[in-house]
Amino acid sequence: MNWLRRRETWLAVGGGALAALSMPGFGAVPLAFVAYIPLFFALERGRGFLHGYLFGLTLFAIDVRWVLALVRFNALVAPGYILLVLYLALPFGLFGWLMARGAGRSSGPWNWILFAPALVVLAEALRTLGPLGIGFSMLHQALYRVPWLIQSAAVLGSWSITAFIAAANGALFLACRNRELRFVLLALAVFAAQAAFSLDPAGSGEDGSSLAVAVVSSNVDQAVKLDGRNLSHLTERFLGLGDEAVASDPDLIVFPESFLPAYILDVDPVLSQLTDLAQAGNARLLFGTGTYRDGKIYNSTVLLSATGGVAATYDMVRPVPFGEYIPGRSLLEAIGLGAWARGLLPVDLSRGATFRPLEELGTPICFESTFSTASRRFTQAGATLLVTVTNDAWFAGSSELSAHFAAAVFRAVENRRAIVQAANGGISGIVDARGRILAETPEETVLTGRVRHATARAIYTRLGDAPFVLAMALVAGLYLVARQFGRARQSET
Repeated sequence: MNWLRRRETWLAVGGGALAALSMPGFGAVPLAFVAYIPLFFALERGRGFLHGYLFGLTLFAIDVRWVLALVRFNALVAPGYILLVLYLALPFGLFGWLMARGAGRSSGPWNWILFAPALVVLAEALRTLGPLGIGFSMLHQALYRVPWLIQSAAVLGSWSITAFIAAANGALFLACRNRELRFVLLALAVFAAQAAFSLDPAGSGEDGSSLAVAVVSSNVDQAVKLDGRNLSHLTERFLGLGDEAVASDPDLIVFPESFLPAYILDVDPVLSQLTDLAQAGNARLLFGTGTYRDGKIYNSTVLLSATGGVAATYDMVRPVPFGEYIPGRSLLEAIGLGAWARGLLPVDLSRGATFRPLEELGTPICFESTFSTASRRFTQAGATLLVTVTNDAWFAGSSELSAHFAAAVFRAVENRRAIVQAANGGISGIVDARGRILAETPEETVLTGRVRHATARAIYTRLGDAPFVLAMALVAGLYLVARQFGRARQSET
């Protein structure tokens, strides 16, 4: 256990804590630009995998602590949280191992300015993959309230922002280690290059007509919302909010995800009241609900026309692991753990077939908005406005609320589409196509505003991560060439 007494161990832990404090929720944004410096010092002298892993463990133990809010529904969440943190930290262990192989006092500056950012992005990308992947706790999310530093997402995706922050960390690390002003100037140059993306005169992307929206933001306790006996009371409560929305003369009214404990399309009295609301306001009405078809349950969004008819529906393509489906349920049944899986979640939600817009509206549901894929696919399919419906009451009062709303900012910039978010128990808001937050509230109220449609497609929408991956491959190639050249010069001397 000597590693516990080593300075490098606590540098890694301290770096992870700084990174967590920079995330939405805490919001100490400047810490994002120094969080990796302690880890870089540790990797020069310490054990690569161990110290990278300790950095990740600390980051996730602090930043995804909101998972523990679910303990009130199931005590198994507590050990599940521990396993999740242990799992999510693994890519940072890989990062540490790879960095340590090229680290050391004799390592060149490009090891920290080019190679390290590429590996940080790799670590973030790896933990979005597979059934346990999540889109939270990304380094770039620290900047969700700094729109002038996140515009590169429209060209290279949000991971380009992560690379920028990591490169700034690398330059400042070298300034601290070598005590040389030139690396401070390099860090400033990195900032300037990143900020330059905000100078794009065509960057707004909003080239269509405007739309008046009324966003119903609610704060119904999750236990209350889950109880079908509360349907009548909650229907009355939401219809009251709907009447407030109608009074603002909107073109579109948006209710949150699964805002009533019912399959609304199958409950004629409730659907009829929502139809009447749409007709009274001469406005389209969008809401989230569970739907039951052919023996399967879906998490869906429904769009009612201004005349009250069901215009279109969308079924969630990427449900929440362990919240809406159990990954590997058939395997768990086969090895005798089926009863445990059923106790955690009796029935899996089925997946939708495709990201299909509701008319011109792309509607990522809850968890889907934390990944770039859903919003990008909606936009590719013709969406000119993005509308996220979510129920964050599961995590009431936690940092998940800010983290989830932060994701909307990056989806807006990536696709140059304005985003409207309607949340129960979370943050509802309106974000323009440059990621500027026009309105937000965690309160139960009706949020109103105007948004503009957009038809032009951002480079990221068209090409996805390909340009950034090519850029990272080029960086890696240049790094390897420079490293080989440096070794050749050392051998000559």
